[in-house]
Amino acid sequence: MTEISQLKFIQWRPIGVCDSGEGNKRKAKIFSKVDLESITSPNIKRDNWRENTKVMKIITIYANDVAKISTLTNGMKNPEISEIKLVGAVLGIDQTPRLNQESIDGKVQFFQISFKEGKVKKKSSNWFKVFFRSIAVVFGIILTMISVYIFLNYFSDLSLRKNNKYVLKCGYNRGAENYLDELKSLRESLLIELSRFPEWITFKKARAKCRSNSIGINNQEKILLDCFISARNRIKNIKFSNLPNLKKIELCAGSLCQRDLSHLASMCRRL
Repeated sequence: MTEISQLKFIQWRPIGVCDSGEGNKRKAKIFSKVDLESITSPNIKRDNWRENTKVMKIITIYANDVAKISTLTNGMKNPEISEIKLVGAVLGIDQTPRLNQESIDGKVQFFQISFKEGKVKKKSSNWFKVFFRSIAVVFGIILTMISVYIFLNYFSDLSLRKNNKYVLKCGYNRGAENYLDELKSLRESLLIELSRFPEWITFKKARAKCRSNSIGINNQEKILLDCFISARNRIKNIKFSNLPNLKKIELCAGSLCQRDLSHLASMCRRL
């Protein structure tokens, strides 16, 4: 495009967007086929194109492209549109003689853009971004820790409720076939706990009591209580941080004593 003229517009055919430079310094962007069809649709005219949202959006997009190549925006940090004019064009492109002819006849137009310096967008400082990124990371870690705690606590409570349900049977199902096996299993479980410690530690007596055996429900219940009381008393003299877990057998012993069984009366007073 070599010149902007005051030609009389014979028809509506804007083909692109240009800046307001002079002669060969003028820069322009030609509409794509799709955008050209939108701009030249039958409902768009010279007197209403400014009111059409779609047309203004297309012009703005092309104006931003022109701003990047225009010499008139040199030195501008944030060029903005200050004015849009519809102008006739004289084209000097040998490969398009028909378009040149149409231009000379006043059939081709451009949307001419004038630019101004806009407000420079404030960029958040690096420390501000780092601060909020750090906050997000810390929050994520805290949230993960809380989730893990809730998860572990849930299964810990679930396991404890399961154990309680099991040991609370002690003394209430004395007629069941597997009752003696349950008592023996609790003593064996405690023996496994005690086996983690060397023989010279004062659990030797407790181990012996837990291994005792005798016939009859009453005797088996007395052996379990004696096993528990002996192990519990020895724990008081141990300074190791990882002490034997007496929880299961302790719950069973408590359940037995709640039954007020006469053969366990003396032992229950020691609990």
